Amino acid sequence: MKALLVVLDGAADRKIAVLGGKTPLQAAHMPNLNNFTSGSFEGIMYPIKKNVAPESDAAVFSILGYDVNKEYTGRGPIEAFGAGLDVDDNTLALRCNFATIDKNRMIIDRRAGRSISRSYAKQLEKEINKIKLRENDVKFRFKATVGHRAVVTFSSKSKAFSPMVSNADIGYIRNGRISTAITTNSSAVKMPRVFALDRSSSARYTAAILNEFLDSVISRLGKLAVNKRRIRKKLLPANAILMRDAGVGLPKVTPISKKYSMSFAFVTEMPVERGISRLLGMKELHARWRMTKIARYREIAKTVMANSNAFDFIYVHLKGPDEPGHDGDAIGKKTALEEIDSGFFAMIPKNLGATLCVAEDHSTPCELKAHSADPVPVMIKPSGKPGRDSMHFDEGIDSRGSLGVFRGIELVRKIIEHMS
Repeated sequence: MKALLVVLDGAADRKIAVLGGKTPLQAAHMPNLNNFTSGSFEGIMYPIKKNVAPESDAAVFSILGYDVNKEYTGRGPIEAFGAGLDVDDNTLALRCNFATIDKNRMIIDRRAGRSISRSYAKQLEKEINKIKLRENDVKFRFKATVGHRAVVTFSSKSKAFSPMVSNADIGYIRNGRISTAITTNSSAVKMPRVFALDRSSSARYTAAILNEFLDSVISRLGKLAVNKRRIRKKLLPANAILMRDAGVGLPKVTPISKKYSMSFAFVTEMPVERGISRLLGMKELHARWRMTKIARYREIAKTVMANSNAFDFIYVHLKGPDEPGHDGDAIGKKTALEEIDSGFFAMIPKNLGATLCVAEDHSTPCELKAHSADPVPVMIKPSGKPGRDSMHFDEGIDSRGSLGVFRGIELVRKIIEHMS
């Protein structure tokens, strides 16, 4: 292994009163990670560019060295691909959330209280897949993935779909082929309809199919006995889905091994990062998941080290800090970072023999409960000649660092520059 890239999903934040005016990264006790900062190169990075609050998919695509404005087809196809669904050049795919709405379709919770067990999600999946659309030629497949997350694909032998439709989700707004995060009070916003983003007949047709599908899902889920039981137990029912990031087909990209003349492997916890990595031709490394968080992080680190002689570059994506950021849980985010440190980084030897880079795909400030356009800290610990930086790994890293300020698409090249 020549390089190890570890992405801490949504770790960057803003100063929070409950943490004594510190960010979660500043407040967290992370001695194992911060042992690597001495003699490192540090800086700050805009995952895509300034003033863009990216979703994870576009940010990861960018920080692996690919241009989202030229090479991307949207999150939906990537996440569906990562979840194991078939995606061809004519497949329409979208990311979904199980959500809770009231009788007026006002959104109560975008994630149904984050209380979606695997068995519950599979019940919902089974019911949704029973739906029959009026257009007999249009076939769909809905698949629950992790927690409140799901994907759906649509295919047709006679009609062409368009990716140019709006999101039926209040958390993200379409901006070309990608979505950017918006901050909103979900308890005061009605579930949006899908509308065409251009005047093409295919976009109007796609919007109509998606709206029919959403209406059918809400009708079916609202009648389920399991949801009625949840209401009686004072639990939020998953009685709707939100959909976003429509795309048609997968991006046509240069394999990452050819792009950088190295062999690549990855470990990730979520379908969208898995989809991107598989699309780019990386080899997946499998760690055991069904265990406590710290033990799981240790297993991921063990998996990385066990494969360190087989690949030049290993990419690891750890979801932990992002979810408490979305929930506005500063203490939980601090805890998630400490779990990563005592789990993953405690297992990475200080004499790694490879260049270590720690970065983030975006900031998820607890005060926003959403992604922001804030820059994120980056640390590169070279395997050869040491750098001149030794700042604590947090948002205090600024342009004083050796790496300065740069865009995500430059990150892998910078890592390669610092490999011995």
